[in-house]
Amino acid sequence: MERLQIQFDRSKLCPWYFAVSWGRLTLQQLVIQRRERGFSTTYDEAQLASLVDLEQFLKMTWDEALGISHLDQTAQEVK
Repeated sequence: MERLQIQFDRSKLCPWYFAVSWGRLTLQQLVIQRRERGFSTTYDEAQLASLVDLEQFLKMTWDEALGISHLDQTAQEVK
């Protein structure tokens, strides 16, 4: 499998990550409130799953940009 390389301004990763994290947290709270009131949360939960996925992607991209993804590997695994 060929690895896709995309060039982008890495300085935006942190603000994007925090914005998505805040959105996820806010939507999680909304889902809880709507469930308590007996409303359907099907659409909200689908959007929440997308935000969680995006948040994980941004976190992994940030870790890779900083070289953090290799910290838990042995020196031999990194080679």
